[in-house]
Amino acid sequence: MSMNCIFGFSLFLLLLVALNVYFFYILSTEHKPAPFKLPIVKSDPIPPIIREINEYLNRLPSQYHNKNSKFLPSQRDLISSFNSSTASLDSVWQSVENWADEESLFPYKNGAAGHILQALRTSQIALADNAPKGTQLKLLFLLKGKQKVYFKPKRYNISDVIRGSIYAGYDRYNSEVFTYYLAMILNYKWVAPSVIRRIRFNKEILSHATAGLKKTMVKNDKGVCVYGKCYYCKVNETVCPDNNGDIEGAAILYLDKPFKVNKSPWRRSYNSLKMEWENDNDYCKKVSSLLSTKRILNLIDIAIIDFLIQNGDRHRYEVYKNKIILLDNGKGLGNPMLDELDILAPLYQCCILSTKTWQTLELVSGGSLTETIKLLASFQGEHLTTDDHYRAVERRLLKVYATVKYCIGKHGSAKVFKNIDGI
Repeated sequence: MSMNCIFGFSLFLLLLVALNVYFFYILSTEHKPAPFKLPIVKSDPIPPIIREINEYLNRLPSQYHNKNSKFLPSQRDLISSFNSSTASLDSVWQSVENWADEESLFPYKNGAAGHILQALRTSQIALADNAPKGTQLKLLFLLKGKQKVYFKPKRYNISDVIRGSIYAGYDRYNSEVFTYYLAMILNYKWVAPSVIRRIRFNKEILSHATAGLKKTMVKNDKGVCVYGKCYYCKVNETVCPDNNGDIEGAAILYLDKPFKVNKSPWRRSYNSLKMEWENDNDYCKKVSSLLSTKRILNLIDIAIIDFLIQNGDRHRYEVYKNKIILLDNGKGLGNPMLDELDILAPLYQCCILSTKTWQTLELVSGGSLTETIKLLASFQGEHLTTDDHYRAVERRLLKVYATVKYCIGKHGSAKVFKNIDGI
């Protein structure tokens, strides 16, 4: 046999072996999710607890990567409530004014959610003023029918990436609206309805502006602009109409009810100093001596929502009817490639979770969560954020699952899941 024949036969055998190895590799891995590609991680070295959660992340069962058919009835109910026909403005605001319920902050059943959003987006503005409180620019509108509404104007394009600390930058108006849909899907009904609204500056704001609001307006090469009245408001940091004379922002239903303000046990220092919870993984023992289990479970629910949107600015929380209200959600949707897992510290330090919350989280797996947000937003013609942010929310949801699995592995299901009335 010639040398050429021997070489050709050897090459054939080598290819055959390689193909067999590849074939068996495909068979052995086709049902396994690929190892999870982690986004930017700022901490170096990575804390042991984060490493452990990441290990659970790479071992998540396939059910958390796939859609859960049991979510379909809940999705249909949401569609029915948000995709609702026009109702009279008087009846909408009357239902809001008279609403008294222990399950939700505002009406949401039987089409009420869609009616409220449509009224927020289209009702005539009767008066425009500076909002009385806050750290960032927002306006207060009195709508026809005497309904009060906060308006957070657009500061960034939705494609802008906010770099720096987790609380860097101005508030993002689209984060307020995104959080409303997210919370409603996760069955957390203690959130103010919010919708994107475009407003004719001269016709709808300037012509109805109070003297106080006009004092916070300036003229420049873009026309009349507003800098507002707030803790961080500056005369050289204005919001101006676009080329069409419009200002876009989030119209947020005003909560005209008494609530108590509390400091969050997991608040940040806003400087280089670390807070106690950042250094002590047994910190929850201290919190448990100060707060009830019900309140801690409530804080964990909020932490999960904040983690999904990456809002690291929950330094305080407001309570109404013994439930935490989701207010001031503008620091979300900053950087889709950054996951600050320490926002979940209430969950992985306390390792408890409401059974109802876990059941809801398991329903929205496999892309159902963001798919439903897009669907509900479409009824108001809203484009809330980029595909990168939607993918980031799904990635973070997997990390929530992994964190719960970490807690179960450490303590067992019986100690992790809690059934308490009102949670």
